[in-house]
Amino acid sequence: MEHMNEQQLTSVESTLTSALLAWSAASVAVGAALAVAGRASKSDEVTAFGRQTAAWGAVDALIAGAGVLSRRRRGPLSGDEADKKIRSLRTLLLVNAAADVGYIAGGALLIARGRRGRKTLRMSAGDGAAIALQGAFLLVLDLSQARQLP
Repeated sequence: MEHMNEQQLTSVESTLTSALLAWSAASVAVGAALAVAGRASKSDEVTAFGRQTAAWGAVDALIAGAGVLSRRRRGPLSGDEADKKIRSLRTLLLVNAAADVGYIAGGALLIARGRRGRKTLRMSAGDGAAIALQGAFLLVLDLSQARQLP
C-alpha cells in the first residue's frame, strides 16, 4: 500500500518531469527557429538567444528523461524510505534554486556587458537573456515544487 508521503513524492516528481519536458520541447523548437531566423536576418543577438535556448532545452530534456527513468525503476517505498527521498528531493530542489539564481545573475551580467558592446567568452547579450530566462523558469519550478513536499 502506498503511503501518503510516497503519493506526494510521486506527484511532485511527476510535475517536475512533465513541466521540464514541456519546457524543453518548447525551448528546443523556439530556440532552433530563432537561431535560424537570427542567421537569416544577420542578427547575432537573436541567433545567440536561439542557440542558447535550444541548448538548454536539450539539457532539460535529458534531465527530465533521467527523472522519468529513475521513477519507473523504483519500486514501492516504505514510509521511512519515502521520507528519506522527500528530504533528499527537497534539498536538491533548494540547491538547484540557488544555482538558478546564479543563472539569472550570470545572464544579467552577460546582458549588461553585451549592451556595452563587450562579449565574454564569445557570449553576447542574446546568450545572457536566454540563460536568465532559463534560470527564472527553473527557479519558479524548483521553489514551487519544494513547497509541495511535506
